[in-house]
Amino acid sequence: MQPSRSWRRGPRAFTLIELLVVIAIIAILASMLLPTLARARDKGKSAKCQNNLRQLALAALLYDEDFTVYPIGWPPAELLNQSQPPIWYRQLQPYLGRATNVSGGGVFICPSSIQKAQSSESAPKGLREGGFWGFLAYAQNYAINCGRKDIGSRHVQDTTGTLLFADTDGWDACLYPDGQPGANVCFRHSGGNEKSTETDRGVAGPKRAKGRANAAFVDTHVELRRTAPVRIFTLEAD
Repeated sequence: MQPSRSWRRGPRAFTLIELLVVIAIIAILASMLLPTLARARDKGKSAKCQNNLRQLALAALLYDEDFTVYPIGWPPAELLNQSQPPIWYRQLQPYLGRATNVSGGGVFICPSSIQKAQSSESAPKGLREGGFWGFLAYAQNYAINCGRKDIGSRHVQDTTGTLLFADTDGWDACLYPDGQPGANVCFRHSGGNEKSTETDRGVAGPKRAKGRANAAFVDTHVELRRTAPVRIFTLEAD
């Protein structure tokens, strides 16, 4: 009779086919998960953008209470010769904790406003937030003190339906509606980018279709919009 032997079975190794199946499953799961993560990241940036716009709308409300007019969207000719002419992204700074010699920055920048830095910027070259010029990603309704300085809340007949600030590519200080020359509402959220405007201002990169744009209204509520028609720019009741 042969002596009995005890066999110890070692760990079973993956075969090449099994390894390829695992890799394929991981790739499928990643392809399903990454778009979800991208959408979640976009929603987070959009929420921060909405908070920025609400702060700007509240600052404009306080400014109007103090001076009975809204800040200047673009200065009239007699004020342009100043070294730092009064303009809304400077005039609102004291209501946000900074001096009027500061141009934009902070809550004036949408976290989704990713553009290529200009060659004249002192910041490192490459992609950065801050719109075309690097300090502004929102603009003020052109119907409110563009080339003038006397329009206040008393002139607005529809506070819930009149736009005050919204996403833009950062080129202009004033905002213009869809379908008009210079239309510059930037529908950068929910699939858009910095070129998702009707007016192409030389922003680098491929153009995407319109996503959605955040917009703050005179009554300080904020909306995520697909369009920016003329009727939400006018001060009259529509």
